[in-house]
Amino acid sequence: MLHARLLGIAVLGALALAAQAGASNGKTREVVDRFASDYADSVDCSEFGTFDFDNEFGGRQKVSVTDVYGDDGTLLQTVLHIHLDETERNSKTGHTLALNGTVHEVWDYASNTRTISGAVWIGHVPGGGTFVQDTGRITMTLDTREPLFVAGPHEAFFAGGIDYPVCAALAG
Repeated sequence: MLHARLLGIAVLGALALAAQAGASNGKTREVVDRFASDYADSVDCSEFGTFDFDNEFGGRQKVSVTDVYGDDGTLLQTVLHIHLDETERNSKTGHTLALNGTVHEVWDYASNTRTISGAVWIGHVPGGGTFVQDTGRITMTLDTREPLFVAGPHEAFFAGGIDYPVCAALAG
């Protein structure tokens, strides 16, 4: 008898939560894309210092893109969930490093902001520590990428991207 009562309470609670989620302040969400793909490319590291090699990188990414609409059909936000596992390779020495990231990103069109949170870029040198850590949360303007709020280390963001930290680590 007690078990059935608890189950009934749990079902009522779940229905209440579902009703709240459906109301969701008049917003609707639509998953517009979901995919996983392999990729590969290279970067000339000489553009980032006195390096004389290319970074040949490749990996796999998993991406989910959701659009959020207001009651009137206006696109309010685009929400991205991205996970990647990547290998960086020095074209001269063959030295490799692992790089990965798990990102939650929100493009808010009304406030013209882009908020990125999570373990955006994490790179470890085996037995040698971390060569890049871009984690936490950063909010910037959507159009100019001017930082408005920063929490956590954002080495790649403030270096102008991931290429310099990776090339420097591959050179070492």
